[in-house]
Amino acid sequence: MNKPKLMLYLFIAGALGGLTNSIVVWSLGAAGVTPALGFSMAPELTFEWVFRRVFASGLWGIIFLIPVYKHNPIKKGAALSILPWLSSALIIFPMRMDVGYFGLGFGIGTPIWTLLFATIWGVTGTIFLSKFAQQ
Repeated sequence: MNKPKLMLYLFIAGALGGLTNSIVVWSLGAAGVTPALGFSMAPELTFEWVFRRVFASGLWGIIFLIPVYKHNPIKKGAALSILPWLSSALIIFPMRMDVGYFGLGFGIGTPIWTLLFATIWGVTGTIFLSKFAQQ
């Protein structure tokens, strides 16, 4: 596959993972599930909120090039999702959102919930790539 096409597929995979992740984050927050289980972030479903997350997730799609678990997209997505999760836990939450490391200002369950949401992102992206892009 040529490089521009591969980069497009990687961006789409990341963005699709971001869209899936955003819908899950919003729906569990709106339903009261995550707040009841120690993660008080319940975002409003707005175009701006979704767009920022989908675009940033698309950029993270580049990490799908890391050659781990080449023949198992679920394991690959789960393993690679640790990188954006750490970025959120160690940079975004404390420095941009002012809720402390691992987002503990949102509640004690935040690290586990955000790792689950990151895993949804990674697995969605790698399954997309395994079905639609031959790397």
